[in-house]
Amino acid sequence: MPASPPRQRWLLVGDLPPPEHGSALAFAMLCRELKRCGFPCRVLDIARHDPQSPSLARSVEVLATFGRFAAGLARRHRRAYIVISQSLPGFLRDMLLIWSACAVGCSVVVHLHGGNYDGFYRRQSAVWRFLIRATLRRARRIVALSERLRGMYAFDRALADKVVVVPNGSPEALPGRARVWAPAEVRTVRLLYLSNLIQSKGYADVLAAAAILRREAGLRFELVFAGRFLPSVDDRHACSPAQSEQAFRARIEAEDLSDTVRYVGPVTGRAKWRLFESADIFLLPTNYRHEGQPVSVIEAMAHGCVVVATAFRAIPDMLVDGETGVVVDYEQPRQIAGAVRRIAADAGRYTAMSKAAVQRYQEHFTQTRHVRTMVGLLDSV
Repeated sequence: MPASPPRQRWLLVGDLPPPEHGSALAFAMLCRELKRCGFPCRVLDIARHDPQSPSLARSVEVLATFGRFAAGLARRHRRAYIVISQSLPGFLRDMLLIWSACAVGCSVVVHLHGGNYDGFYRRQSAVWRFLIRATLRRARRIVALSERLRGMYAFDRALADKVVVVPNGSPEALPGRARVWAPAEVRTVRLLYLSNLIQSKGYADVLAAAAILRREAGLRFELVFAGRFLPSVDDRHACSPAQSEQAFRARIEAEDLSDTVRYVGPVTGRAKWRLFESADIFLLPTNYRHEGQPVSVIEAMAHGCVVVATAFRAIPDMLVDGETGVVVDYEQPRQIAGAVRRIAADAGRYTAMSKAAVQRYQEHFTQTRHVRTMVGLLDSV
């Protein structure tokens, strides 16, 4: 039997943790698994490990990235996988990398871990729109996270045949474990918010829902918030992370929730898995501009949590409302409280939803499925 031809050498460009967020976790998993599958890879980390670094320092980092990328091209890496950005500074970096790769005959696959590229495109001038279209046309493949997000690239019909859908997968090989739940009247319901604490991700609405549950439902519950306070371009009220945390803690005190709400800060590794394992219901009522397909929702489903989230970006392609989770409207804490109350009141329904969530995870969002699809895609380029 003839030996299979050697795989092409790949330049992999993306952000690695820390800090931990969906894009970084997905890129780290891909780098690890491609190397395990025998792909010759050179990894270029473009993460901003210090978000407060001055613009000059960031410019130096970008130039250093380009230098390492050019060195990889000089060593005859003829395939490039680039995690692209939804901001103008990020696009400038992406454009530099993509055009330089194509200039030496390197095939490029780009991957967006987000869901707002069309919004980014619409905000630009005619000149920048032309450059965006011209740059993306040079990619061999454009990876989107879900069928719902294909439309991000509808601004250019020439891109339609380049777009392929590859759903996110769990960053770890989680087998999936459904829950059998006792009635709420004989136990404490455990709620979890685990994501960056950004205003538009809805953490304040989760806290408001907890206050409603405390005042009106008589439900015994514990609520854990885990994540890092971060500013965002879509914040309604500009404030520093320290100010946001201070206001958050003050709200907990004002609502008399100190005995039932905890903030544990950012968590990683085994500490994160323990939070998922101990949670019953996962809450993410997000409207974050750059949201795509939240990895935290996948992790929650893998642990058998029932997810309460908004129908935003790719989330409706993940949850089946009423079967694997519950969909609520953004900025509606009363809907969140109502969803928690209904789930907690019916142990049989909770058990069925937990089982359905794990099954959906196993069918669509496992690490094995994601890596197999990505390996097949990269092998075909």
